[in-house]
Amino acid sequence: MNCQNCAAPLQWAPGSDVLKCQFCGSYRALAELANGVDAVVVLEEPTATPCPACDTELLTAAVDRIAAQVCPTCHGLLFASEAFAHLVRHRRAEYSGADRMPQPLDPDQLAGRVNCPHCKKPMDRHPYGGPGCQIIDCCTRCEIIWLDSGELAAIEAAPGRR
Repeated sequence: MNCQNCAAPLQWAPGSDVLKCQFCGSYRALAELANGVDAVVVLEEPTATPCPACDTELLTAAVDRIAAQVCPTCHGLLFASEAFAHLVRHRRAEYSGADRMPQPLDPDQLAGRVNCPHCKKPMDRHPYGGPGCQIIDCCTRCEIIWLDSGELAAIEAAPGRR
């Protein structure tokens, strides 16, 4: 992502609310750049990590000041497990919209498998243990979580304790 003033690359530090231009000192708020159902800021830097779902190269991203990787094709999200847990706690605590009733789990969704983009072994597919009735993929060896597009939003807006 480039600076609107001088077209130099904007830099982001995980935990920061802004992208900063190292050349002219301009700032861009992450919140104004977030888009899509999961409110992701795509930072556009290639990661050399293949998407577990469609094999497209993932791009760097920020989700509520947390580093992630996003697929530009299927819009899935890859997080470190610890970052995902922090993000869910934060998103659910801050959520002020209407609760969205989750759909019942479809057992057929458990049948598919994706390979971990790091170790290339099949990821574990299971119902997320929190609210939202979502099926998530995780690799306990590499400590990462893969979410399909919209799963984060469904977890965030699910009814229950916040």
